[in-house]
Amino acid sequence: MRIVQTFTVPMSLCFLEGQAKFWQENGHELHVLTAASDKLIEFGHKHNVPIQAIPFQRGRTTFWQDLKSLYQLVHYFRKYKPDIVHGNTPKAAFLTMIAAKVASVPIRIYEMHGLPLETAGFLGKIVWRFLEKISCFCATHVIAVSTSLRQSALKHKLVAPKKISVMHHGSCNGIDSEHILNPEKSNFETVESIKQELKLIKEQPVVGFVGRLCLEKGIQELYDAWQLVKPIQSNAKLLLVGGEDEREKPPEELLKAFDNDPTILRIGQRQNMADYYALMDFLVLPSYREGLGNVVLEAAAMGKPAIVSDVTGLKDAVVANQTGIFCQRQSAEDLANKILYYLQNPTIRYQHGYEARKRVQVYFQPEDIWQGKKALYLDLARATKSVTLRNVSPILQTAD
Repeated sequence: MRIVQTFTVPMSLCFLEGQAKFWQENGHELHVLTAASDKLIEFGHKHNVPIQAIPFQRGRTTFWQDLKSLYQLVHYFRKYKPDIVHGNTPKAAFLTMIAAKVASVPIRIYEMHGLPLETAGFLGKIVWRFLEKISCFCATHVIAVSTSLRQSALKHKLVAPKKISVMHHGSCNGIDSEHILNPEKSNFETVESIKQELKLIKEQPVVGFVGRLCLEKGIQELYDAWQLVKPIQSNAKLLLVGGEDEREKPPEELLKAFDNDPTILRIGQRQNMADYYALMDFLVLPSYREGLGNVVLEAAAMGKPAIVSDVTGLKDAVVANQTGIFCQRQSAEDLANKILYYLQNPTIRYQHGYEARKRVQVYFQPEDIWQGKKALYLDLARATKSVTLRNVSPILQTAD
């Protein structure tokens, strides 16, 4: 089969890590389309897959820009006649599903990585709901990256229950807990070098945050909570890893407050995240919504538990009081209490981290996710004209 996967921006190609080889070994031809970038070219060369730059733009764009992208997609699909088109991330998926339907691609899969409408304002909810409805309508099947995301999509009546499934236990690509995120393979010298660079002293507690710096990630609540924590745990440090969100820039005064606090380290985006997870005692993600919360599972693979909001996506990333703990959404006081609980109870924290890694090893292996997608592809190929799943492998979850 010829499979075309689309993403809005090349940074999302991490969601395909390992998959190109898997599809090639199983006799399928993978094409990858994103906005133009050296990363896209590098991906094509590295994995020996056909690529094509489409002028996708995240966030608000002009009607004519989107129309240009739509035209190029229709042209590409008519030229290469793929058996399956698989759209990822909101903008690319929306235009891809429309173009694939216009081009009469028989199997059109929309992979839902999150629902912006959950945190949008009144008008935003209307617009996002319309866009999601169009994407789901044009798709012959929808994949949700977590069970709670699937439930949210059904709650908002975006798609019929039989048309949306979750691969295995969730995730778009799984977590490589053997080769990449494995604490036993951490380079001690590299980690110590980073500690020296950040001026961390021996045995100093480090609370980590990884993600885009934007308000819906809960960074205001995190800052406010930290102001309650540091008078009690004055030797602890808060480590922020991640760049500013270009679409939803955080208030400048909040960023200055982070930078002016000597107990907070804001270091921007980093590569080789395993080294930075190794520095942390635990992760904190007080987000308002997620698709799943990949950084929580990445930290878990490194044996680090997490404190997360009890919201869509994150509900699937943590088992309460076993691999992490939940905090109330948008409550700085509750978040501070949970941070202090972990800081003051290292034995519980270590046990949760141990269980977190075991859970990732059992439930979120990449091969299981890939096999789930392969089973879905083959089933839809057999059905062709059906939008429901029949005789599907148990590796797919569709239960409400």
